[in-house]
Amino acid sequence: MLSAVLLCASCTEALVFDPGTLPVRSFVVDGMVTDQLCHQTVRLSMTEGFFSESAQRPWVSGARVTVTCGERIYEYAEDPAAPGTYRSVDEFRGETGLTYKLDVEAEVDGKLSHYQARDSVPQIGCQLDSIDYIYSKDMDNLWTLAIWGKDFYKMRSRYLIQVAINGHFKPLEKSVEIPDDHFDGMTFTRFTLSALHHTQELWKAYGESFKPLERGDVITMRVSSLSEGYGGFLAKYTHFIFGTVPLLTDQPANLPTNVTGPGPVVGYFGACAIVEAACTVDDPYRTEFPETD
Repeated sequence: MLSAVLLCASCTEALVFDPGTLPVRSFVVDGMVTDQLCHQTVRLSMTEGFFSESAQRPWVSGARVTVTCGERIYEYAEDPAAPGTYRSVDEFRGETGLTYKLDVEAEVDGKLSHYQARDSVPQIGCQLDSIDYIYSKDMDNLWTLAIWGKDFYKMRSRYLIQVAINGHFKPLEKSVEIPDDHFDGMTFTRFTLSALHHTQELWKAYGESFKPLERGDVITMRVSSLSEGYGGFLAKYTHFIFGTVPLLTDQPANLPTNVTGPGPVVGYFGACAIVEAACTVDDPYRTEFPETD
């Protein structure tokens, strides 16, 4: 089973999703360099074969992981509490326009193998000034989130849009990857962008990111500007997970990857630039936005 962990949400919040089984075992490289100052993270694992009944995620331990940018070399160390998770020993932030190269030496199927990947941190494609919410008059436990800001004109951008409640980010399958094809250069004023459907069932299934809103809760929207390659990977990845026409859906082994190395390899090492805005819930059941324009 392919357990891909995508890290462009933040340096600490991992987005875990499962696109299904592969016919052969493959090496999985998943990591991200963001423009946030933090311990950047890479996760290494193996897929399970199609007929595997193992309930254990096959993390890859004992690897040597480094990220380089020009003359700078960032060493990574495996987290003793999280096998297969490697964090940069020193905090660093990805710089816009610079390319970061991942090198991994790991024992895979009894052989020491070398893998590489690289990506460049894109420019931030938008300005996010503020967000706010209203409660639905017609449907229980449904809120609508709106934004104020602008998309930068003539800057081709792809975004990952994520929402957190009290710092708990929703999983990738409940987030949105979107290009700016239809709103390039647009100014946003009370632009409704996300529906927050927070039922007891979703709360139980996904945890605190789906709790029904209460007074004092903090809603955060994070917009990650993605490199073109990583945005394309995410678009195809989510299409694979949620595609409704199987014959037109990508197979896992055919999804794009920037990782090179021996044997079947899947996953992506990407880069992103992040903007955020937050608001605090005062009246969770108000049905109109405050007049702040």
